[in-house]
Amino acid sequence: MQLFVGVAVICMTAYVHSVVLAGALKLAPQVVVWVKRNPSTLRVASGLSVSVLWIMTAHILEAALWAALFLGLGIFTAIEEAMYFALVAYTTLGFGDITLPTQWRILSGLVAANGFLVFGWSTAFQVEYLSQMHSTAEA
Repeated sequence: MQLFVGVAVICMTAYVHSVVLAGALKLAPQVVVWVKRNPSTLRVASGLSVSVLWIMTAHILEAALWAALFLGLGIFTAIEEAMYFALVAYTTLGFGDITLPTQWRILSGLVAANGFLVFGWSTAFQVEYLSQMHSTAEA
């Protein structure tokens, strides 16, 4: 049951990440044109900051999906506690000050694996985006 529930949430987070990055990709050409007009360091940094905000929005939404699951399963009763655990597990920080009950503890590893995968995906996106900004700045 834990695997089924966890994989379902991982699929939802992948969808959220795809939608957010697709939005960032739609925005990217406009940012590139703006940077190209005056390829200053400040403009390139601003363009990258926009991308970071988009990605952070995705990560917060994805952690919130995990928190909602924990609340829905009755694992946590307070949203702050559920979100805190989701963020700590999702970022693979894993303080261990709050843990899941034995019957749900496999979800901890699934949250961490999910975070690890989407952070890698975000990093790849940022590297490509930076490459575009850099090549634009040199043009």
